[in-house]
Amino acid sequence: MLCCQQLFFQVAVLCHYVLHVLSPCPGSGADVVLSCSLVEEGMGAGGFGGLFSRTPATLVLRELPVVEEMSTETITPYNAPTNPDPNDIIFETKVASIDIPESELLLHADCNEQEVTCEISPYFPQGTEEDSYQAYFIGSVQLEGGGISLTLVLRTLPLGHEGHESVTSPLMQKKLGLPLSQSGTLLTEVAFLVFSRTLSVMAPIGGEALLDCGFKLPGHTPEQEIGLEWRLQHKGHGRRILEMKALGSDEGPTVTIERDGSSVEPALALGERNVSLSLINLNASDEGTYICTVMSGLFQAQQVMQLHVVQPPRVSLSVDEVVPHDDLPQRVSCHCERYYPLDVQVEWLSLPPGASEPIPLSKDVSLSSHRQYSDGTLSLSSYLTLWPSDQPPGTTITCQVSHHSLATPLSLSFVVSAPKPGQPYLMIAVLLGATLLFVFQMLRS
Repeated sequence: MLCCQQLFFQVAVLCHYVLHVLSPCPGSGADVVLSCSLVEEGMGAGGFGGLFSRTPATLVLRELPVVEEMSTETITPYNAPTNPDPNDIIFETKVASIDIPESELLLHADCNEQEVTCEISPYFPQGTEEDSYQAYFIGSVQLEGGGISLTLVLRTLPLGHEGHESVTSPLMQKKLGLPLSQSGTLLTEVAFLVFSRTLSVMAPIGGEALLDCGFKLPGHTPEQEIGLEWRLQHKGHGRRILEMKALGSDEGPTVTIERDGSSVEPALALGERNVSLSLINLNASDEGTYICTVMSGLFQAQQVMQLHVVQPPRVSLSVDEVVPHDDLPQRVSCHCERYYPLDVQVEWLSLPPGASEPIPLSKDVSLSSHRQYSDGTLSLSSYLTLWPSDQPPGTTITCQVSHHSLATPLSLSFVVSAPKPGQPYLMIAVLLGATLLFVFQMLRS
């Protein structure tokens, strides 16, 4: 089966699976071609920055590792333009020197109809001097709808690198002023990578969450200082959650924790370059945007992810049954307690005897104000006034509650029953007894 290639994402792999396992030859891999935007900061009115320009660009990831179930016969290499155009911006990047996690998700994105967003910007590492023949760029590649997110620091390579012919007077890319290969591409390598495999996490109040973040360095990179910072941004306010510094193998990492119950495993951070953040005893104030920033040598890159703290409501009714008393209205309530976040919806439904579909009730319905507890959870009550003339005996009344934390609405019901025989006489007797007791007490006083 062949997959149609979409405009936003072109993969040089056919969507075809074989029934037997083939091991790729050493050094073989798949080329992924991404449609990107080169994002540059421009000058606004009065000479101030803040405006950004976007120029079409292409990122070619060369020789991504191939998973075993894919046949090498279905893999076609990237073919550079026959006539190089100095106006084209094509970043050609070999990824053999660095292991890109979950790379098979990029290989299958087109076939799975998932969009990949890609942005590349100029990057200026601290401590480096401007070089007309070497430049740095930072790229963001993100698989929409869940999956991998990559932040790559790209470093340009000399034209004679690894078999590429050196050109005395190379073609220059017009916008960037950098030399192009004979095929019209900017030769680069991945110098640093920060990634996350989960950009959105949902966890309950009082529970725990793990926010995924990791980094990669080329295999030939000498040992150097590693820095890590986790920050939380929410509703315009920011605070640091955790900071870690590792100066080398002889000295253990220094970890500063500013949110109780947060942690990063130093052994995993240094050994496996896994800097995921663990949070326990969650409350509503932990919700927001988390930023994982990793520093290594000259480079710094980050990943951004969302933590959604939720708590499903506890729903209860004030009655199990309603028995009409003459033609007097009765008020019933549906209580939603200890939920988070705020977006709870309460709907009343009526199902008369013999009806197949419930009828929404909007008349004679009212809501209480929200009540908030110290842990950030909320409570709300909805009130329904029932008139015997509108709800005959045998009618089922349902309170249906919808909330962000619920996959399906919660429903509780009660039945409108027929008046019990002798009920009026019992009520009269109760009222008469109460009256006589009141008169007796007045006479004694």
